[in-house]
Amino acid sequence: MVTVAGVGCSASTITGEPRPGMASVDVASLKTGAYKPEPSAYDPMIDTPGELRAVEARRMLNYLVVPSDIDSDITELSGTELFTTPEMPFILETLPEKYRPVTVDNNLLIGVYVVRINKDLRSRKKLIISVLRFPTEAASRKAVEQFDQITNADPGRHTILVDGHADARTSSADDITAVSFMPHGSFVILVNAGVPQPNQTALASVIGTTIDQQVARLAQFQPTPLDDILDLPMDQDGIMRRALPKAPGGGDPFYNDDDFGPVQPAGQLHFERNPVEMKRALEESGVDLIGRRGGIVYRTRDLSAAFHLQSVLVKAGRNDEELEPPPGLPDARCVRIEFVDQVRHFDELCAVVRGRYVGVVVAKSRFNGRSDPALYNRAAAQYAILARSE
Repeated sequence: MVTVAGVGCSASTITGEPRPGMASVDVASLKTGAYKPEPSAYDPMIDTPGELRAVEARRMLNYLVVPSDIDSDITELSGTELFTTPEMPFILETLPEKYRPVTVDNNLLIGVYVVRINKDLRSRKKLIISVLRFPTEAASRKAVEQFDQITNADPGRHTILVDGHADARTSSADDITAVSFMPHGSFVILVNAGVPQPNQTALASVIGTTIDQQVARLAQFQPTPLDDILDLPMDQDGIMRRALPKAPGGGDPFYNDDDFGPVQPAGQLHFERNPVEMKRALEESGVDLIGRRGGIVYRTRDLSAAFHLQSVLVKAGRNDEELEPPPGLPDARCVRIEFVDQVRHFDELCAVVRGRYVGVVVAKSRFNGRSDPALYNRAAAQYAILARSE
C-alpha cells in the first residue's frame, strides 16, 4: 500500500463567508449523509503488479489521441479502458479473443484504449485508438506481425496503404471498416476506423491522420520504468485529497477505481460526454489538473473560470433534465442525462464551485425515475471538502 499524506482543516476554520461571486454557504449545516465533510488522504492500494501498472496507464492516457480531434462528429463515448496485464484486453472484452496469444506471448505491459462513434445511426462513423506498450521494440514489431497475421486469416480481406506509414499493417474486408497496427518504438499503435459507405481512400486518410497525431503525442511521452512507478506523485498538488472518496460501504454507480488518480486535461477528455465542447471549455477555463476519485475535481484559473466550466459540465442536451440544486448549495447545478455514462455508469450529476475548483459527483437514478438521494449528499460533501481544503 502507498500512503500519501494529507492534512485536513478543522471545521472551525470555515466561516461560511462567500468569495466575490459565490453564494453564502453554511458548511456546517450541509447534509452530507455517510460522507465525512473534510479532506482525506489519497491512499491507493498498490499490492499487485496490475495496480502498480495502472498508475502508469493513467499517465499514458494523457497522451492518447482523442477521437473527436480526428473527426469532430465522433463524440459518443463507447468505452475508455486501461490495460494492466496481458490478459486485461480480453477480460474487459475489448479486443477479440483471437488476439490473446499476441499480448500474452509478447508480454504486454500497459495499454490505453478509447472508442467513440458519431450520433447519426444512418451514417455511422467509428474510431478506436489504442496504444500498447511492450518490453522492447523487438517485441512490439513481433506483436504487429502477429496481429496482422491473425487479422488477415479471415478470408476476403485486402491491404490498404497508408501514405507515410509503410510500417502500418492495415487491412479491410469491406472498405467500410479497417484495422491498422503500427510499431513505434516499444509501442504498438492500433487504429480501427469505420466510415458510412465503402471508401478505401477515406479509411486510409482517417487512419493516417490518427497515426500522425498519435506519433506526435508519443514524442512528448517519456515511459516510466516499471521499477520507478512508485516514485510518481500519487496526489499531485493535493488535488486528490480535495476530491470526494468512494462511497462508504459501496453505493457508487461505478464498479472499480481503475480510473482514480490525477490526470491532465488531455487525459480527462477521454471520459467527457461532450469532448469537443469540453476541450474548448478546459482551455478557456485554464484547467491544468484534474483529480479523479469518487468525485472529480477540476482546478481552473480562477472563480470566474470555475463557473464557466461548471456551465459546460452540466449543459443539458435535448432529452436531458435539469435538477434542483441540493439544499444549502444555491450555486450548485445538477442534471439528469438521457444515456447512462459508459465509464462510471451514472445518469445524474451535480457540479459545485468553490474558489478555483469545480467538483463533480454522480449517481444512478432509481428504477422508479426518482433521483438517488445520495447525489445531494455527495454534492454537499464535495463542497465541504473543497471549502475545508483552503
